[in-house]
Order: sequence, then C-alpha cells, then structure tokens
Amino acid sequence: MERSATAQALHDQALALYRVKRYHEALALFRDALREQPGDPVLTYRVGATLFRLGAYDEAELYFHQTLEHDPAHTNAMINLALIYERTGRPERAIKTLLAAAESDPTNPQIHFNLGAMYGDQNDLERAVRHFERALELDPLSLEASYNLGLAYIKLGLARKAIDALRNTLRLDPRNVDALFALGRAYRSCRMVERAVETYQRIVEIDPGARQAYFWLGVLYDELEMKEEARRMYRRSRGEDPDQPPPPSEPPRGPSPPLTPP
Repeated sequence: MERSATAQALHDQALALYRVKRYHEALALFRDALREQPGDPVLTYRVGATLFRLGAYDEAELYFHQTLEHDPAHTNAMINLALIYERTGRPERAIKTLLAAAESDPTNPQIHFNLGAMYGDQNDLERAVRHFERALELDPLSLEASYNLGLAYIKLGLARKAIDALRNTLRLDPRNVDALFALGRAYRSCRMVERAVETYQRIVEIDPGARQAYFWLGVLYDELEMKEEARRMYRRSRGEDPDQPPPPSEPPRGPSPPLTPP
C-alpha cells in the first residue's frame, strides 16, 4: 500500500519516539497516521505494538487482528498476538497462532524460540526441545535458545546434552551466572565433580555474594573428602552466621519468557 507523504511523516516521527520508549507520544502519532491512511497494515501493527508495550492487551489484540485481515502473513502481528493470548491465560490459542506463524515464516528463529518457551511452560519438554533446537539452528548466536535448550535437557534427564548446550551458552556469554548454575547442576548429575567445582568457583569469582554457589562447593568438597574446605564454604553460604539456615538447594530458574518483536 502506497502511503501518503503526511502519513509517512507521522509514522517516522512516531517510530522515533517508540524506539526511545516514549510510547504514549508515539501512540498518538501512529493513530494520527492511521487516520490519514486507514487500513494500512504497517500502521495498524504499529498501533497494536505500542498498545502492547503499554499493557493495553485487549485493544492491541484488535489492532493485530486488523493487521492480519489486510496482511495474513504478517509474522510480527502473529507473534505479538500469541504473546497476548499467553499473557491473558489462553496458552493453547497462543501455540496455535505461533504454529501458523511458523508455517508462514518457517525460518524465523523467534517463532521457534517462543514455541519452545510456551511448550516449556506447559511442561511439554520434548516439543520445547525440538523448537529450541530449531531456533538455534536458525540463529546459532541465540543466547536465549541455547540456555533454554540446556534447561530443558536437564529437566528431561539428558545431562550430557545439557552440558553441550550450556557450554555453548557460555561461549556466547562467559559471565552468564544462570548458565553457570545450570552447568554446575548438569555436571553434578553426571558425577563430574571436578568440573562442577570449577564451575561454582567461576560463579563466585563473578559474583562473590552467590551463596548458593558456596553451598554447592561445600557439598562437592565433602564428596572429595576436603572437610575443612567444605566447612569454610558452608560458612560462606550462611554469610558467616552459623544460626542462619543454608540457602535453597537450587536457585529457582525457569525458561526465559517468549521474545517480543519490535
């Protein structure tokens, strides 16, 4: 659709505001552009995306549907519509929408990552793994896909596969403490004690206040019969306060949320 000069100028001003997160001002200008150019799928999408950022999901949903009426293959509208369904308690509809998006745009890694995250939330781990693997094939530099693939492998009891995925995550982001905790857990599952020790030591180098890492170092040093070092780690895990209970056995970690397109 050819856009009028006025509508284009309004769109460009609004987009500049959107990119610096001035969403209320951007919304007003996107609406002005849409009044100038009714039915333009780019503009209906932009209005919907801005409403989405403002948390106005009901109204955003209407605009994404309008976008798809004019452009049924608009991938970002489908992704955002699926996110609205997921956030408003309609996970089955969210997944159905993303599967349709994957048929329309099969090489889009974000679609597969979002499917993996949503299947993971439903505890359908085998499907989650398939989509995280596909997302990583399409985008080998995806930190989110690599990390979440590792978590899914751990939950499936596939610790050695998890190690490979998490090592890849750490190649992409060597200081990712969440990935290091998950890797330590995978090493423990495989009884790779020395590797686990190295991993938790790396965590406390990055974050000296990571008390869970000291706790697991204590457990591992106990297994290695290094009793004095184990006691020292346990004390650190308690913040040097012997009356304070130890931290949880594993810090709570779940899948990353689905990604939102621009």
